[in-house]
Amino acid sequence: MTLLKITHTSKLANEVLSIIRSGLDAVGIDKKTHLDEVIYTAIVILIACLISWAIRWICILILRKLLSIHKSEVAQDMVKMRIISKMTHIIPPLVLLSMLPFAFEDNHLLHVIILRTLWVYFVVAIGVGLNAFITLSWIRFDNVENTKRHPLRGLLGTAHGIVWIIVVIVSFSIIINKSPGYLLTGMAALSAAIMLIFKDSILGFVSGIQLSLNDMLRVGDWINVPSVNANGVVEDVTLTVVKLRGWDNTILMLPPYTLVSTSFQNYRGMYEIGRRRIEQEFIINTASIKPATDPMIETLSQKFPMLKEFIDSSVQNRNDGKEIQFNGGTTPINGTVETNIGLFRAYLCNYLLNHEFISKEQYLMVRLLTITEQGVPLQIYCFTEGDAVNWLKYEAVQSQIMEHIMAVAPLFELEIYNALSRNTITLENSQKEA
Repeated sequence: MTLLKITHTSKLANEVLSIIRSGLDAVGIDKKTHLDEVIYTAIVILIACLISWAIRWICILILRKLLSIHKSEVAQDMVKMRIISKMTHIIPPLVLLSMLPFAFEDNHLLHVIILRTLWVYFVVAIGVGLNAFITLSWIRFDNVENTKRHPLRGLLGTAHGIVWIIVVIVSFSIIINKSPGYLLTGMAALSAAIMLIFKDSILGFVSGIQLSLNDMLRVGDWINVPSVNANGVVEDVTLTVVKLRGWDNTILMLPPYTLVSTSFQNYRGMYEIGRRRIEQEFIINTASIKPATDPMIETLSQKFPMLKEFIDSSVQNRNDGKEIQFNGGTTPINGTVETNIGLFRAYLCNYLLNHEFISKEQYLMVRLLTITEQGVPLQIYCFTEGDAVNWLKYEAVQSQIMEHIMAVAPLFELEIYNALSRNTITLENSQKEA
């Protein structure tokens, strides 16, 4: 049988071995008996464990002291994550492997079992240390370089998974005393079963890479996924799950491939550009729309000075034979002096352009939509800016504008449509009967 052989010529190990043999001879135990081998092996392994434990903790204390002296963010992260403790796990198997040949002969069955066990321990310790280093590197990159908050936790989980897959393959190859390539050849025949068992992990891995590379999602993004009725802020993105906190503070767990396979809305661009749309409609009773008379124009011009420039310019254009006034750009003052609703549109454009929280760089419109059986819809289309993008202030600004429109419309002799209620009909009937 081909074995992994460790040779060691340390004088200290030989002296320890000599003391153990002398002790066994003193109590009259023959080294060639089975009991002798067990006791001998146990003593050597116990001493090796004590030595490895001492060496490991001495290394940990020294390295921690050095890190405490070197006060940097990296050093603090290493202490906080116990990186030194995790990476020094490779010391015990190395010490045990170095002293194992002195316990019994190489061709002994127990020697083969312990030797392979220690090599597996060593490989696992390397995996633990390597994953700790990967985690530290990811945290440093995520805190310092990842200014756009890309969802890299999924890649971290992928890296950990690759390390542990390699550890498992190498460990099994050590246990069965075969090359890792031989094991991979056998696993190829089971690839279909493996893909079925780990379907969610594989889909999550691929989806996580797509979300990260295409910058589709970041921690802190507000997203809306209509297909699963999910709406909230992304709190975490891992290999197998996207954690979403809803507006009612419930936690929603979504598989990453759900976001890749279906459409979702990300509001990040709204916050990045600092603009948020207001799109509200009011139904104007068509019976209240009338031509604008000169007395009405004069009255409105005096009541709303901001309309005077528009009215004077529109009257001049009308006298010059121009049918419509349009100043171009993304924020035109559109309206007419022909009707009260045309004057109302011009007033609202001026009002929005003079509003401190309404953007002058995005489209701003006050327009009429297709007439309905209730009346003609008057739509306000504009964008808030600055801190009015945030939900609370956005709703406050939007509500203020709607309140103003409802309050000012009667001054233009316009009526905002309301469906007749039962109380209104009853009141009118009772008045007729009286």
